[in-house]
Amino acid sequence: MRFLAAFLCFIPALALADAAQDLKARLDEIHSLKGRFNQLLSDKNGKPLQSTRGEFAVKRPGYFLWQSEAPYEQTVIGTPEKVWVYDPDLEQVTIRKAQNEADGNPARLLSGDLSEIRSTYEVSLQTADGASRFQLVPKDANSPYRHVEFEFKGSQLAGLDFKDKLDQQTQIKFEQVQPNADIPSSVFVFNPPPGTDVIVDE
Repeated sequence: MRFLAAFLCFIPALALADAAQDLKARLDEIHSLKGRFNQLLSDKNGKPLQSTRGEFAVKRPGYFLWQSEAPYEQTVIGTPEKVWVYDPDLEQVTIRKAQNEADGNPARLLSGDLSEIRSTYEVSLQTADGASRFQLVPKDANSPYRHVEFEFKGSQLAGLDFKDKLDQQTQIKFEQVQPNADIPSSVFVFNPPPGTDVIVDE
């Protein structure tokens, strides 16, 4: 009986380990990625708060571009060392150290180091209607997110979902995705337009 109980406890742990390995293997195949996104932010009751769309590009290790279009224009560019957040309406760019950014940032997750997924998150997998959804629950109680989800349709990354500590949910759907595209380094260089206020937040 003790052996049976121990074996039953071992099965979920094995499933979690396999889910983490499966997710890492899928993401390891993506060395770069670019396309378009639709992003919807909803409150804890599911009421839409903000809808944005735009273009993104990621390149490992540690490079990303996340560019939202009007009416909520914003450009976020990241490198392994710095992150630039440019708000054209405010004529302002904020520069931060990359390690100070939340790990749940969608482009940061896609472009970052995948070797620590298992040590950083509890990973589980659900499949339905040809889609695979990997849910990542942070082990760190201080994480700003309750969970992060990667959605794949077949082998194609189709979207990301986030739920924060206020139970607000961000749903991101990808379109026109080009995996392992040739992305020039110049994409991840930000030159502030003349007259832009530069704020260094380190």
